[in-house]
Amino acid sequence: MALALRALLYLALVVGLSNLLLVDALDRTVLAHVRRGIAYLAAALLSLFRPDVRAVGERVFVGTSAVEIVNGCTGLDVGIFLASAMLVFPAPWRARLRGAALAFAIAFTVNFLRVLTLCVLNEGSQPTFEVVHVYVWPAFISLVCLATLLVWIRSAQRENA
Repeated sequence: MALALRALLYLALVVGLSNLLLVDALDRTVLAHVRRGIAYLAAALLSLFRPDVRAVGERVFVGTSAVEIVNGCTGLDVGIFLASAMLVFPAPWRARLRGAALAFAIAFTVNFLRVLTLCVLNEGSQPTFEVVHVYVWPAFISLVCLATLLVWIRSAQRENA
């Protein structure tokens, strides 16, 4: 498949799948459960270390501060970008599908660690929270995704040889 066609297919996958995250019916049903699940899991884990942690709906309270889990905190958007790149890469379909599953697993895991750290930072220092939330975590997630993609490409090429 020509490079230009792969690029168009990648763009179509990213735009199409990302737009699914904006569908109200999907947001109210599936995505709302995902956000609440992340909030409750984060609260459960943080409560092992602190007694003043609780989840209410899509919010995690640490002390009196709260972090709201929104769609950008689920990892789905990052997973879509990474999985789409793997699905259009010229590799055997089995490797592509494994790569897509890996993409979502890594995106969910890294975003969950992001939620945990932001919950703790939000209680302590708002300026630190903002810097880490807006600059540090997005850069780190980008590096993790790039590293994941490069390692997966090398693995897929070996499998294809």
